[in-house]
Amino acid sequence: MIEWGLGRWLDGRLVCHESQQPSRFPFGGGVAIGPYTTPPASGTLCSPAASPLTAGATLMWSFFRGIMPLAVLLASAALATAQPKGGPLSPEAALKALKVADGFQVELFAAEPMLINPTSIDVDQKGRVWVAEAVNYRRKGFGRPIIRKEGDRIQVLVDTKGEGKATEAVTFYQGEDLYGPLGVCVAPYADGKGQRVFVCQSPDILVFEDKDGDLKADGPPKKFLTGIGGFDHDHGVHGINIGPDGKLYFTIGDSGPNGLQSADKKGPIWKSNTTDCQKGTVWRVDQDGTNLELIAHNFRNNYECCVDSFGEVWLSDNDDDGNQQTRICFVMPGGNYGYGPRGAGQTHWHEEQPGIVHKTLRTGFGSPTGITFYEGTMFEKKYRGSLLHCDAGPREVRWFHRKPKGAGYELEKELLLTSSDNWFRPSDVCIAPDGSIFVADWYDRGVGGHGMGDPTDGRIYRITPKGHKGYTIPEVKLDDAKGVLAALGSPNQATRAAAFAALGNLKPENTLALLIETMEKGSDPNVVARMALYAPQLAGSLSPKLIPRSKLIISPAQLAMKSTNSQLQAVGPRIWQTYNRILQADKDEHRGSPFAGTFSARNVEEIVALPVELRREMLLWLRLLEVNDDTKSLIYALAKKYYGQDIFYRAALNIACGTDPARRDAILADFDKHFPEWDDKTADLVWELRPKSVLPRLGKLLGDAKLTAPQKARIIDIIASNDDPSAGQSMLEVLKSDAAPEVKARAIDSLKLFLPTKWKGLQAGKELASAIDELLKDAKTQATALQLIAAIGSADRVAVVAALAADEKAAIDIRKEAVRTLGKIPSAESVAALMKVGTPEGPLSIECVKSLGDLLPKGQKPAAYSTTALDAIAKGVLSEKATAELKSACLSALAGNQAGTQWLLDTHKKGGLPKELVAQTGQLLRNSPFQGLRNQALLAFPAAGKLDPKKLPPISELAKRPGDVARGKAVWNASLAGAAQCAKCHMVRGIGGQVGPDLSMIGKKGSRENLFESILIPSKAIADQYLQSSVTTNAEVTISGLLVGETPTSLTLRDANGKDTTVNKKDIEGPIRKLKISIMPEDIVASLTEDELIDLVSYLETLKTAAFTPDTFHIIGPFPGKDMDEALDTEHGPEKGEFNPKVTYTWKGVTAVGWKTIRPDGKGYFDLAAHHGEKGNNSASYMYTEVDSPVEQAGEVLLGPDDGAKLWVNGKELFTTRDTKAAAPETHKVPVKLVKGKNTILLKVSNGNNPHGFFFSLTSAEELKPVVKK
Repeated sequence: MIEWGLGRWLDGRLVCHESQQPSRFPFGGGVAIGPYTTPPASGTLCSPAASPLTAGATLMWSFFRGIMPLAVLLASAALATAQPKGGPLSPEAALKALKVADGFQVELFAAEPMLINPTSIDVDQKGRVWVAEAVNYRRKGFGRPIIRKEGDRIQVLVDTKGEGKATEAVTFYQGEDLYGPLGVCVAPYADGKGQRVFVCQSPDILVFEDKDGDLKADGPPKKFLTGIGGFDHDHGVHGINIGPDGKLYFTIGDSGPNGLQSADKKGPIWKSNTTDCQKGTVWRVDQDGTNLELIAHNFRNNYECCVDSFGEVWLSDNDDDGNQQTRICFVMPGGNYGYGPRGAGQTHWHEEQPGIVHKTLRTGFGSPTGITFYEGTMFEKKYRGSLLHCDAGPREVRWFHRKPKGAGYELEKELLLTSSDNWFRPSDVCIAPDGSIFVADWYDRGVGGHGMGDPTDGRIYRITPKGHKGYTIPEVKLDDAKGVLAALGSPNQATRAAAFAALGNLKPENTLALLIETMEKGSDPNVVARMALYAPQLAGSLSPKLIPRSKLIISPAQLAMKSTNSQLQAVGPRIWQTYNRILQADKDEHRGSPFAGTFSARNVEEIVALPVELRREMLLWLRLLEVNDDTKSLIYALAKKYYGQDIFYRAALNIACGTDPARRDAILADFDKHFPEWDDKTADLVWELRPKSVLPRLGKLLGDAKLTAPQKARIIDIIASNDDPSAGQSMLEVLKSDAAPEVKARAIDSLKLFLPTKWKGLQAGKELASAIDELLKDAKTQATALQLIAAIGSADRVAVVAALAADEKAAIDIRKEAVRTLGKIPSAESVAALMKVGTPEGPLSIECVKSLGDLLPKGQKPAAYSTTALDAIAKGVLSEKATAELKSACLSALAGNQAGTQWLLDTHKKGGLPKELVAQTGQLLRNSPFQGLRNQALLAFPAAGKLDPKKLPPISELAKRPGDVARGKAVWNASLAGAAQCAKCHMVRGIGGQVGPDLSMIGKKGSRENLFESILIPSKAIADQYLQSSVTTNAEVTISGLLVGETPTSLTLRDANGKDTTVNKKDIEGPIRKLKISIMPEDIVASLTEDELIDLVSYLETLKTAAFTPDTFHIIGPFPGKDMDEALDTEHGPEKGEFNPKVTYTWKGVTAVGWKTIRPDGKGYFDLAAHHGEKGNNSASYMYTEVDSPVEQAGEVLLGPDDGAKLWVNGKELFTTRDTKAAAPETHKVPVKLVKGKNTILLKVSNGNNPHGFFFSLTSAEELKPVVKK
């Protein structure tokens, strides 16, 4: 017998409702059905009949550790055919909602039922649109029923009338072996009749054949390549296309390869690693599956790459969801693009580290999908050679125009297509033979997180010049040289591929004649480049007696380099890169030449004189050549052509040195000989290349009086990038020297970061102890000393630290730092000191509770001091003297610890928790990372709630009801401290928590239905980065949360309360498991009324602009005044002149001791009261920062000060307020005009009495970022 229940799966039990007892399944497993839009009442049999599906609902069976009964199998089969209602707009209405750029027109080419859920498209040489459908999208791995039992399809859409609208839809293939494909590519046969069709779906790339061209696959697919991670996952193999060299190019997300190898079993077997094949990757391979080549690596989730006629590879890359870090990358072969490994204190793409190729453009928020080059002539000339890019998040199709910048590029964005319909989801873009543009629309309420709300719709649109009529396909004749040449000039990939295939069918002498004539006399650089890049592929059809295969590589390249077109010139070294293996195999044919790795003085002179983009390509070729004196000389000669500030040229130099340590050592051993003088350019090269031989020299340079403080600070950064303990020793020497304060500060930052890890060997040394002693002597540097003590957990310093914490004469910020440091030193003395200082009535009581929380019991045999810490915090919960704020801090500390959570549960069971704390305790414990205890808490602390989810109408009905945006914003702001918890986990415009994704632009990504669905059914679609990880320790304790940090010895999980728990890997039993349950509590909606829920969604819909909140402000003050107004009105100096961090100002005998820095707290609040203490009363402070804007644009400052404030942007005073009220987000909205590049922000905040602080963010259409100091 099976007992049915509706609810959450708990430890082998299915909880029906939190008020009921759990039912246990006799066979140790169970079946759950849900989610329900309208759940059955308590005690009702939870079966399909008990809760009929409403529009938009999905019914799912989940199976747990047992054999699924026959009745369940039959019910599942019946449910699999149920499909939710389609989208809100018909195809015709959706077309009207589209907004296309001036001079263009958009027309509907096809829609459901001709096609459904298009993930990828291709357009063949006859203008037919091939569609990869993914109706069975993310089902098997997510416990969801298969929607289309007969399998997914490849559809072909045909316009038989030439009117620009599909009249026929042909199913090329449908089968159960086609499951959620993400890429499709058509490769016509040489006869122009049939085709091969490549389809990407992890773990394979499949190939279909259609030899007779009847648009029906000749049979089931064959595995073209296999061994790719990410089955049933968004981060596996994606788009695929044919490059100008005739090779297939494809991408794999960060699920990575897992045994990928060429079809002929030659070459490496590729698996994801931490060296040369990290995370997301880009590949190319011959059309027979041989010569597989990794091009570049360490992307995150690159959906598709594209290749222009000249062999340049570009792609867009998705970020960790919610980080607004999506990017466009110019792909340099051999490049490391910086996504992994993830670590604390590092930027998203690690561009602050050496050896990383930088992005070309940050596109910010989004879910980037298809990308291609436009090389047609249907539109204005400026569009030829530009990128076309789809982003399903902000619902845009954009142009990106390339502009050379040094050895790389910058991009200029131009919007082509968007929609007022929130369901518009452009998934791919392709170019037709006539030069028109086809755009696929996935059409769904949301995107990302392996979620899908609509399996019934899909559209294809066609873009042409305004006023254009019809769809006429140029005739393709491939039986003579003239026809082949014309086809090579097509803007359509499949047409060019057909021409390449036909080259092999011509008479060999005709093929060679066409090759030579095109290379020598061709007028279209695109066609010349395509012929040059493809020429080496002709070796199989041209006899070596007619032309040696090496000559097919060398000659076209040399002819290309003689061109006056810089793009065509770069084709030469690209050919040598692609076919270097053949060149090296045929060394005897060109011994003594550069192709054998021999470079004469004249060769070097000629290469060094080339334009910068050719020098870049030469460096990329050099990475493939063996190291000898000639190649070393050429690398150094090219290095001396580095003129500074060119990040892509530096990256190419680093790539040329390779990744093999022995190779790098051989090249860089005599770096000093080639660069004896130290200047900024040399510093750049040392930073990028990291020659080991330079380290001793760097230490001496720090004592060079001729170098400026910024130059020495840069040297500190270079030293810090070295893993050798001697680098840390150099930092300690800096602390003993008379170096400038900013240089010492940079050294201290490096020590704090790396003493616990790679410089751990220095912890017990006398030099570090001496440095700390010196820092402790000066009140100005005591905080730094404390941070170093905390970094090493120095137990012998407890007495000194405790004395500082207890010193009532010391500055409050020093005392707080001392309290935090005690929490990092596990000892009985630390606990005793914290208990002494942290009396309920004392000013440091809350800080002491937080530090005691760091010392609570851990592991199976906790130390005695940790039990004492637990007792101390527990007393705070029960103390009548403790304030509500202090009790709240005690609860948070206990809830973040296993033993503390158990105490709270036991105390509540005995009725010992104060009544006023029960609700908050339940809220915390229902989100506990400790699974077993969380399950107990769900039963012990049922959410009271305002709303009964069982009585909610369907989402489709909720979405139709209007809400009040202002009230919704108030609901959001209240959730910072309230039961709803939204803002505790999510950031909006710099304010809130950092557990879930940033929602500053969620209104641009999610439809209204999608927002309701995300709140009501949080586990339905979870972005990959927000899947919970779960581990079980040797003590049989299961801990779950977001994986936010991992080292070789430990991992850190973050729970829904924002609390981090670090677990030693040696204490983990079994694998790290990924959970399909969202970290977002499922009962969170119960804390809202129905109207509040609707208002909240209405507010979230308005969040559509990028928001920037500085992670630090420079701050100076406080400047006293008799009251708030006087302090606000008096000019103290920072208002005038340029910002100078070294300047101090004097006012009425009070000297502000220079500029410091201030960071926001976990909720985005800059707390000036905590920074200044009581000195902040009746005073003014100035905050300064710099913001980089990619374009000239309008923006809006969202300011919430306590109390008065003035704002200057780029030196102009724009705003003044004298309001005396508490700080709140977005109290004032100030329009501003931003210039391209650096923008200066100066904010003055004055205060009557505490509290004292401000909220600040800046919104704009284009993404903003902090100005990076060199």
